[in-house]
Amino acid sequence: MAANQGNDAQGGIMINEMAAGHLTRVNEKIKYLGMLQKALKILASPDALDSPGKVEEACKRLAQADPAAVGLDIDFTELLEKTAADQHERAAARKSEFGRLLKESAGNKGIDCRLITTDPMEFSVDRFTVLLSLEQNLASLLYAKLPVEELPAKPERIIAAVEKNLKTFEAGWTSERFFEALYKAYKIWLSERKAPMGERAPLAELLAFVALFFQNDRFRTDPRSANYRNYGRVRMAYDLSKLRRNGILSRKGRRLNLGTATGVSTQDKKGVLFVEDSPGQGQYYLSIWFSNVEALIQENVI
Repeated sequence: MAANQGNDAQGGIMINEMAAGHLTRVNEKIKYLGMLQKALKILASPDALDSPGKVEEACKRLAQADPAAVGLDIDFTELLEKTAADQHERAAARKSEFGRLLKESAGNKGIDCRLITTDPMEFSVDRFTVLLSLEQNLASLLYAKLPVEELPAKPERIIAAVEKNLKTFEAGWTSERFFEALYKAYKIWLSERKAPMGERAPLAELLAFVALFFQNDRFRTDPRSANYRNYGRVRMAYDLSKLRRNGILSRKGRRLNLGTATGVSTQDKKGVLFVEDSPGQGQYYLSIWFSNVEALIQENVI
């Protein structure tokens, strides 16, 4: 009886091993079929054909595929040729029509839109710069040379993104409140270093303090990530530009000064901030300091 039990156990092990081997081969084919299915689903979707990156990846997978290896009598050659021709036509149409359509969409909303360069295609739209990769059908929304949002290169989507982000930036705080936040941040920086008023502080080192002052009572009473209001380099660059546009560089006897970045200092983009006068046009700044207005008057500086 013991011998029979041993034989049964041995036989069971052999069955398990054989089944596992077959299962591995079946799973490999299922995985391969899944890859083909995913690629074909992309090309079968009308919307996906306007996403060159997805189409390129799908075509690459199909071009490398061997359908016969999984028992499929399919040839992808004609499909790949027609897809390549379609993508070429779509890219050509985007290049010839995009500028007109973007200006038309902007005009319908009363938004200024101007072509900056043609290669790469770049537009100024309101206070933002739009950099286009029409081959990939992608648009990058920039402010102060910093990325704000990436989205499909569709004129109506771009104009909607411009309106949304402009509304967000304008709703942040008033220029007067921003001026006071900058001054408080500067005072903290001076206090930490026991430095005198007028010492130049790196702009980048004040950002964290300004971001803290940007928070509302909800965050201050319950400082959780869910209550945090985003405030980064783009927002600070926008607020500095707005401050200058509104002519609020002096307040309550204090004058705000910005030190320009020159030479090697402009290469470290994390240490400087680009303050725009118009889309893509402006100056890199490295430092900030405050002066006493009365003292400057007495010294005939202003």
